Amino acid sequence: MTKHLVIILKEMCARVGATYEKIDFKADNWFWSHEWTLEQENDFKNWLYAYLKKNKSAIKELTDYPRIANLKKLCSYFAENYGWKIKTI
Repeated sequence: MTKHLVIILKEMCARVGATYEKIDFKADNWFWSHEWTLEQENDFKNWLYAYLKKNKSAIKELTDYPRIANLKKLCSYFAENYGWKIKTI
């Protein structure tokens, strides 16, 4: 895994009380092992946006199209595809 992806996944884990080292990120559907609320997901997307904005090399690690204009879309895409499942009531 790349340097920035590890930082991002560790942040995701910390938000739900998961231990990064205990998750098999190569397993299918690893992102279903924990849940978060929509508020937590939105907060993570805001964090990710700020992180990527400060670390252009992180953007290049996540996408072949590193345009700042698409940064919010990239954050949403990441959370929707790799974020934890949403808690249901």
